[in-house]
Amino acid sequence: MPFPFTRGRQFLQFALGLFLAGAAAAAGAADEALPYVVDGAGQPTRSAAGLCWRTGHWSPAAARGTPFDGKPVACTCEPELVAKSDCDTPPEPTPLPPPLPVAEQTAAPPEVREIVGPTKVKLSAEARFRFGTSVLEDESRARLDELARELEGIDLEVVLAVGHADRIGSERYNQEISEKRAAEIKAYLIGRGVPANRIYTEGKGEKQPTHLGDCEGMGREHRRNHRLIECLAADRRVEIEVIGVR
Repeated sequence: MPFPFTRGRQFLQFALGLFLAGAAAAAGAADEALPYVVDGAGQPTRSAAGLCWRTGHWSPAAARGTPFDGKPVACTCEPELVAKSDCDTPPEPTPLPPPLPVAEQTAAPPEVREIVGPTKVKLSAEARFRFGTSVLEDESRARLDELARELEGIDLEVVLAVGHADRIGSERYNQEISEKRAAEIKAYLIGRGVPANRIYTEGKGEKQPTHLGDCEGMGREHRRNHRLIECLAADRRVEIEVIGVR
């Protein structure tokens, strides 16, 4: 049976096991890499739900012991792992007295030039699958084609694909098919020109259903219960999130 999660996309609280030392290095990690994925500015990358993405070498000790902006990086991403005192900002130093006034000098105002920098881009999409398979529905193929076109001209940092399953079947089976569905999305996007080294996948099995009680009382959980299968269609999905700059 599914473990209930808050509705919405808190699918990415992330122990993204594969999630790269490589992406952290490409984003500018120093001698001691953060145990979270960082973007091109060196800041932890967050999901749409505001959760940091864990790298493959994440551990509670690494989150507590790796410094970031003068504090343990867990203060930024998972403050529940550290004592509040470790994250408190030290008191401001006593301000210096104002300098003595100097004679005013008349100078020409500086020339103001507008500098347009890169724009952060975040995109998301969802693909659905036929029951008991990793075969995409036709509408989802069209949506993935549209997403691939939207990615043209974007400097990709990461594409995350997280697979899910409905509750029909064993927990082990549903975990495996959710991973296969995420892998199918990766293969499809690679075929549309998305760089393979920017796509990362994970399977959540039946743990994050979209229906919290909506499909109860519909009979036995069996592959021949078509009414229940149709009700659970939204659970057979892969959620895709893209982060980059344009």
